[in-house]
Amino acid sequence: MKTAKWESIQPRSLRFRGHYKIYLSFALVFSSMLVSYWGYRFTLTEFNKILSEQWAELLFSSVFFSGFGAYYFLWLRPRLRRFIQVFPDKVVLHDGSQSVEANFEDVESVSMVYWSLFYFKMKDGHKHYFSSGFDRIDYVWEGLKATRPELMKGEEFEEFRLKLVQYDHHQKRKEWFFKHKVVDVFNWFMLPCLFLMCAYFVQSREVMIHQEGLYFFRLFMYSLLVLLVTNFAFSVVIKKFVFDKKLQNQMTAPEASQNEKYRDIEFEGVILQRSKIFQVLSACFIFAIIIKTDLNFYSVTKIKDDLKNYSLMKGKTVVVDNRYNCTGCRYNIVDGDIVIFGKGYVGQVMARSGEMVGEVSNDPSGRNIASSNIHTVPEGHVAIKSNNGSDLMFVKISDLMGKIQK
Repeated sequence: MKTAKWESIQPRSLRFRGHYKIYLSFALVFSSMLVSYWGYRFTLTEFNKILSEQWAELLFSSVFFSGFGAYYFLWLRPRLRRFIQVFPDKVVLHDGSQSVEANFEDVESVSMVYWSLFYFKMKDGHKHYFSSGFDRIDYVWEGLKATRPELMKGEEFEEFRLKLVQYDHHQKRKEWFFKHKVVDVFNWFMLPCLFLMCAYFVQSREVMIHQEGLYFFRLFMYSLLVLLVTNFAFSVVIKKFVFDKKLQNQMTAPEASQNEKYRDIEFEGVILQRSKIFQVLSACFIFAIIIKTDLNFYSVTKIKDDLKNYSLMKGKTVVVDNRYNCTGCRYNIVDGDIVIFGKGYVGQVMARSGEMVGEVSNDPSGRNIASSNIHTVPEGHVAIKSNNGSDLMFVKISDLMGKIQK
């Protein structure tokens, strides 16, 4: 017969979840791609031209870099060095070289903020916050309940404990998901590349693509947005309606035991695998819609000056159909179209390559010739009349950005 022996009970150490570092890696890769793209653009084009033609992309990039910097320096970096030790009568919060003890007996009250965020208010007025950003944060919650059951009702404790465990399992599934590198490579690399290739193959046969860098940048933004939305949507759906329901039934069953919080890894694996298939199919369906509708060829812009002749006032937001940037193609610009060209200028198409334009006489006597100062539009250009109606410009077709949709 084996005899028991006394040993010291080690505290549970709760560390910040590792998959947040993977998010950081994704953000760094995306940042390097943006820096490379804008570096390439600025070496070839003047800043003012880029600002007028790609202000929306510049704004998006600026917001991304600002958000990424705030995410890392204000939120992620301080948490990477933190961890929590849970003892039977206290928790010890470590932040780098500093440690703070929070005895359960010194807790004055406990409050649930939202989702998995809660805090202890100590008798000295300090507040200690906890969330499922740390692994198995439900141990802290259970330790407080075991020592200070009078701080809350039993029903409130169990309801929030269930939420903590549900969210902990959800975070664990994220960590498990990132271990399947083959799925990740296909979903986040091969699928966007296939989308870009198919879109270019289909659209380049009908639309003139004057700025291929801008074209692929917009396609990449669409692919990233679609993948993020579909992944988030499927993740929320299966968490809310599959895994959370299963865990709730498991933990609230009358025969619930000490193993009530255990995950069914085999069941989760099957569900996640099937959801990934549906997510990929959904993303492909949305990609097909984008290509079919040429959604990536539409953009919005604001009018910089009053254009009364075109009924466009300063500050008005208009939709630009960027397919209409050529002649003799499927989306052919015609006389009278209001187009944007160059550094965000707006004008009206008067004639195309090979056609003649001239100043029409306003003399009512009819003794002058019908028109003077006649010019033939050079090859590869279009004649565009400015807003004042008197200035005429010959603009390269490659400088056309699109037609304004009224």
